[in-house]
Amino acid sequence: MPSSLHRWFPWLALVNSSTLKADFIAGITCASMSIPQGIAFAAIAGLPAEYGFYSAMVAPIIAVLFGSSWHMVCGPATAISALLFSSLSGLYTPGSAEFIQAALAITFLAGVIQLALGLAKLGNLTNFVSHAVMVGFITGAAFLIMLSQVQHALTANLPRPENLLSFINALFHVGSHVNLYSLSICAVTIAAAIIIRQISSKLPHYLLALIVGSVFGYVMQAGSNGVPLVGELHEAIPPFALIELSGDTLRELAPGAVVLALIGLLEAASISKAIALKTQQEIDTNREFVGQGMSNMVGSLFSNYMSSGSFTRSGINVEAGARTPLAIIFSSIILLLILSLIAPLFSHLPIPAMAGIIILVGWRLIEFKELIHYAKTSRAELSIALVTLFSTIGISLEFGILVGVGLSLALFLNQTAKPNVRLLAPMTTDEGRYFHNIVHFNLDTCPQIHFIRLDGPLYFGSVDYMNKQFQLLESDYPHKEHWIILCRGLSAIDMQGAHFLKQLVDQRKAAGTQVHLVVRYLWQLERLERFGVLDKVGARHTYPGKGIAIKQIERDMDLSQCAQCEHSVFSECSERKQRGQRLLISS
Repeated sequence: MPSSLHRWFPWLALVNSSTLKADFIAGITCASMSIPQGIAFAAIAGLPAEYGFYSAMVAPIIAVLFGSSWHMVCGPATAISALLFSSLSGLYTPGSAEFIQAALAITFLAGVIQLALGLAKLGNLTNFVSHAVMVGFITGAAFLIMLSQVQHALTANLPRPENLLSFINALFHVGSHVNLYSLSICAVTIAAAIIIRQISSKLPHYLLALIVGSVFGYVMQAGSNGVPLVGELHEAIPPFALIELSGDTLRELAPGAVVLALIGLLEAASISKAIALKTQQEIDTNREFVGQGMSNMVGSLFSNYMSSGSFTRSGINVEAGARTPLAIIFSSIILLLILSLIAPLFSHLPIPAMAGIIILVGWRLIEFKELIHYAKTSRAELSIALVTLFSTIGISLEFGILVGVGLSLALFLNQTAKPNVRLLAPMTTDEGRYFHNIVHFNLDTCPQIHFIRLDGPLYFGSVDYMNKQFQLLESDYPHKEHWIILCRGLSAIDMQGAHFLKQLVDQRKAAGTQVHLVVRYLWQLERLERFGVLDKVGARHTYPGKGIAIKQIERDMDLSQCAQCEHSVFSECSERKQRGQRLLISS
């Protein structure tokens, strides 16, 4: 095997008869799941069913060949499909030729953005979107997805659920316009999916439920009773077509493409890492970005709409015993063969049956456990999730995710603006003698020395809070001759933070207090020297450790105070007290 090929596809060395068999079985299992999901997700995106199948054939192969995860299955996904529809429905008529062209164009643009981020090695970009934002976004999208299928379940004219008040008002007045045949088919399909899953979680319950719903509709003569049917697939093989992009199209689609690209990357990165915990595979986020970008760029040329990682299909792929990426390639090939054989049967598939499956998918996406967990553990995370959720439902999917990211960053900045200022003193434990928080452990302090530890960033955003903390410290604890500031916990220092330290030195010197610095890390020393803090404090009062600081400051301490001190804070106190008492006697 050529070395370059082995570096890019190291899994080829693992392929043998045993892995081929396991991958083929996993491919069959995953292909059977892709049929109902392809139909459902395409409907959520406002596209004909075949576009969901196209996206489940081409995109997974490109993603697994160019990405880093061997087991993550890409293709159409729920939240991405809903976000695509939300981005385009205000500009084009869903299902129209213009809508389809715009869906392929925005997919191509999103792929370009993803590829650029991957090549620029910006894989850590996903870290700025917190888990709480995704919980709120996915839950909000799930509610919208479920509500969007109500009109298909009832075969009644209802407004889009994005306009929630109008939707609820129309739902209360739909009354006699409900098609009971449609409602019964939807209910039977949902019940069948739930029962089949209860019997065995390994069965393709979505696919079997669609078959049950279709048979029930056929017996009920659904087509003759006003129940709409999916109709035949136009073509099972993904057609090739170049993307047409004009200046006006770029301006219209660019904002939505950016959001789609980022959400797609976030989903893919999260899923690949979650799957890697089971497979013990190392994930390269930057390469995963490249894989996602290539899958959407190339896929859009073969009539694929926006794809990302699918947690459901990825989990099934692993559970079915997939060993190498060949399982995903087999799945796409098997899906093409199945569709070529059963394409005529789609003409008998009732749309209410498909709506039932989508409603069930949406229900299972709602993050009830995560929201309850946040309610018990973190008000901040809960507020981020709820604000994202209600913004997603009440305004739009794009706005919801942006508001969530903005709020999470604002809360993060608020936390960084409140670094800890703690007074420390030595405490003897079973493990040795270490410095601890005097308030928490009710420790005695030296009458002449404050040990003050700073934890967090000292920058323009935290200076005001830090100043108030030092004012409280001065008011709560009387004047002392020496302040030893421990810089070990400082994570960042900027010019304004350094200016604050220099002002503090001047203020303490005017009050008769000498400020000392204990600087342990080289980058801190270089930064403090560059900003002039070391010159202000003086090299004589700057130390690499607490022990050295104590020994140096000991020379300048008042022995008469040590003689009368009732506390033995430091190990040196006993000797200093005796020296102080001898000094008092001799004088």
